[in-house]
Amino acid sequence: MKEKKYRFEALDALRGLAILMMVFSANIPFGGALPGWMYHAQVPPPLHQFQADLPGITWVDLVFPFFLFCMGAAIPFSLGGKVDKGIKHWQMGRDLIFRFTGLALFAILSQHARPWVMNAGEGAQWPLALLAMAGMVLLFASPSSGWWSRHRSLMATAGILILVGLFGTLHYFDKVTFRLQRFDIIIMVLANNALAGSLLYLLQRKYKQTLWVSFALMAAFFLSGRAGDNWIAQIYQYSPLPWLLSWNYLKYLLVIIPGIHTGIVVRDAVLSGSFTGTITTKKGGSWLLLFSSIALIVTSVVGLYQREMNHTFLLTLVLIALFLIGLRRWEHPWKKVFVTLLPMTLALLIAGYLSEPLNGGIKKDSATLSYLLLTSGLALFALYAFIILIDQLNCRKGMFLLSGSGKNAMLAYIAGSNLILPLLHLSGITRCFQHACCQTELQTIQAVLVTLLVAWVSAIAARKKFFMKV
Repeated sequence: MKEKKYRFEALDALRGLAILMMVFSANIPFGGALPGWMYHAQVPPPLHQFQADLPGITWVDLVFPFFLFCMGAAIPFSLGGKVDKGIKHWQMGRDLIFRFTGLALFAILSQHARPWVMNAGEGAQWPLALLAMAGMVLLFASPSSGWWSRHRSLMATAGILILVGLFGTLHYFDKVTFRLQRFDIIIMVLANNALAGSLLYLLQRKYKQTLWVSFALMAAFFLSGRAGDNWIAQIYQYSPLPWLLSWNYLKYLLVIIPGIHTGIVVRDAVLSGSFTGTITTKKGGSWLLLFSSIALIVTSVVGLYQREMNHTFLLTLVLIALFLIGLRRWEHPWKKVFVTLLPMTLALLIAGYLSEPLNGGIKKDSATLSYLLLTSGLALFALYAFIILIDQLNCRKGMFLLSGSGKNAMLAYIAGSNLILPLLHLSGITRCFQHACCQTELQTIQAVLVTLLVAWVSAIAARKKFFMKV
């Protein structure tokens, strides 16, 4: 079965949105400068101290599950072709372990490379951050062609030497102690779930109920594991290397698995030829689909943050009805995909609401079952919105920054802290955003500027076929 040439631009755009939301949320001013819905719901202003009993979510709390969902949806595209070509099992296993190791290494290096982690004195952290950026680019870059592509091993070796020299020197002079246990938790969670999700997909290819059996077992394991001191909790919390491998990381398989199923459905549609050739369809229903998809996300976030549960749930049901009306009127090759995915989408969203009262209400930290289910459903509606914008309303060019950032997610993830911010500080531009009269407004503008520059750098690199990968 030969795979058709098709780029899932909507998935790239959703991944890019998640990355850029992450960059923006990390650069906005803190200390009570902005309203509470601009931060994680469990870390409210003005002190931004973690409050485990505070229920609700904000837009910031959608970032991580959206990105995880995209990673899951990409697995059938990245592994499906290899399986179809008959790649041997041991080669697949080797590649999966290599990718896990690469992501774990990236989690450790990127955490140590952050300017605020380096205890290098005032101003010295910025050139050191640029040096670390150069090392990580050399190590993880994967250009598709050219001299660099042909000598990737040489460039990776140069990157390793730069990073070893940098962190070794800082460690020797007690500026920053290099420890394997100091890592970026987001990337380490991604590493664990990328490995587990890929194994589940490979099993799904042979045993067709693997995904949903695993989903049910993981949900039960997760609920019992956080239910207090019990024998399941002891298993759930055990790990021979807790900094590297953890059952607790794998609770996000409840987001990854719906993503994998989505990727399978879309890839099957691609292989069937649904999206090849010229597509001319009527736009009837597309605007209603777009409106209801976006409105469902906004309604859920606002209602759950404000804790208006009855009204939010009722309005959600109304918006679902509008989505169904729009889908019935819609005529497009994507309609079959939407219809196939809709039962799972609605089950995740409604189950997220029905389980919301558990554990004192929906929370990102520690993640509740409601959070994992509901954000998976919202990720699907966000994907539907991007599909309509790109494949129906022809907004592909307008999505250049989002889709480009999504294609180059590793570069976008570190570009803010290790490229854009150091350059802004070294050039003195940051002084333009430090006037006391309107500090909050200026710092927010700076956050927007950093986010746009990250998007531009990542998208231009993607256009030039220059990617960072493991």
